[in-house]
Amino acid sequence: MKSRVIVNLLLLAAIIALGLVARFEPGIESPGKSPAITVLKADDVHRIHINRPVRDDLVLVRQPPSHWQIDRPVPLPADDLKVRALARLAEQQPLRSYATADMNLAELHLEPPYATAILNDTAIEFGNLEPIDKLRYVRVRDRVYLIPDSYLPLMEVGFTQFVRPRLFDDKARIESIRLPDLDITRTGSGWTTDPQKAVSVDVIQQFIDIWQDASGNIIQPANPEQSGEPVEIHLQGQKEPVVLQVISRQPELVLSRPDWGIQYRMGNRSEALLTLDAANADVKD
Repeated sequence: MKSRVIVNLLLLAAIIALGLVARFEPGIESPGKSPAITVLKADDVHRIHINRPVRDDLVLVRQPPSHWQIDRPVPLPADDLKVRALARLAEQQPLRSYATADMNLAELHLEPPYATAILNDTAIEFGNLEPIDKLRYVRVRDRVYLIPDSYLPLMEVGFTQFVRPRLFDDKARIESIRLPDLDITRTGSGWTTDPQKAVSVDVIQQFIDIWQDASGNIIQPANPEQSGEPVEIHLQGQKEPVVLQVISRQPELVLSRPDWGIQYRMGNRSEALLTLDAANADVKD
């Protein structure tokens, strides 16, 4: 009887010990107390250079005061939310960390790495997944860290996935729109249409608001050999108009922006963006 009790106590002690090892891992700080993988703060990051063998390099640059831009031959406005999510890599706390000298970097696919994110001047190299907890091995200088695998998928997407979905900056103000079948121009007393439409100023303002807030559902590289019906939009304070092309109306509206080399798939919005009918119906309702 006594021996059985002793055996049970020993088993219980072993289980507790294994649990403590699994939870605290001797010699490794807990995630809550571990320093971040870099000394940078996310707000201090002003340039992100992503090197990924599967695609061309992607460079993101912060424009004062806080907007981000995709650095290309023709710079593109970036999706600030996605870039800030990537910049938080600077403050990521590791779940485990090891000295680089103690690790087989080739085995972890860190030599060479799958991809590298350079935040300002700090390089973060990405290796493969740890098989048990599915954490990602990353290397920063002389340390190898295990972090959640939420950054590499974001780094591997095409550049268009980082383009701002909105067609215009949220501070943009439309002065006129020239559509294939309709011109709308702001005047001192409101708006005028050509040809003249029997609609109220509220209907036209609703239509303008739809354009100012318009966002693409999907953004893709444009086919330079493809052309469509022209749309010209004059914005307040800008000398040259924004020129778009209507590539397709059905089954979905596709707008190309040739000067940026991209196109926006707008969903079923042909009526809302190319006629006054939808705005007129909304105002009547």
